[in-house]
Amino acid sequence: MGGVRISQLDIPLDAFYDLFFLLTRGYPRGEALELVKRKYGLSRREAILLARCIHSENVSKLVKNKLVIPRDLFNAKLVVDGFNQLATIYAALMGVPVFVCSDGLTRDALLSGPRLVIENIRTLAGILADVLRAIKPGKVVIVLDSQPSHSGDAAAFLRRSLNGLNALVEVSRTADKRVIEYALAGYVAASSDIAIVMKVGKVFDLAGFAIRKTLSQRAKVNIIPQLLETLHSRWCVKRGGGKKGP
Repeated sequence: MGGVRISQLDIPLDAFYDLFFLLTRGYPRGEALELVKRKYGLSRREAILLARCIHSENVSKLVKNKLVIPRDLFNAKLVVDGFNQLATIYAALMGVPVFVCSDGLTRDALLSGPRLVIENIRTLAGILADVLRAIKPGKVVIVLDSQPSHSGDAAAFLRRSLNGLNALVEVSRTADKRVIEYALAGYVAASSDIAIVMKVGKVFDLAGFAIRKTLSQRAKVNIIPQLLETLHSRWCVKRGGGKKGP
């Protein structure tokens, strides 16, 4: 992976490692991000992307331990953070780079929010239906935030597209809270929102699975844990050390 170039974005690879290093060393997240932002002259958007991709070693391990694989979902209950997961699938569909982040979850560089999901719900609903039919959960709840315009229309289309599946599409003013509530009631949560992920027991990287299953030919996937390992090995060689964590 060379320079990470995303339209106008150009993030030096060392910035990823530096933020990981500082967070793992216990620096407060805001201070660590500001230090890296200043060092590399990052824009606000670049800093947001970096913050989404990188978590401390302890947080990354904690989240990875919550991840379930597709076969674990057979006949299980799944709650989907709708706009969150569909936005990342849309980014991959458009050829925008996506990242398997330090915690094992897939996130995107588009940072688009719900609008583009709503505008492209027909295509995204078809991809989501194919994914759900492949993993065969026993019950699915898809939660959409009610605040964006036309959320209700997107929900209605999803309901029609998921016909034949035991699926409920819910529109809520407190979507994050609803996802967490379902997760605490025994559902596996499909979300890459770290605020949600840290509060639930089991997590499924639905967006990442969808990208691997249906968009592998066009998706530009960057594997952050591999990048961190490569950069750490280089750092150790320069200092004549071993290969322990930062």
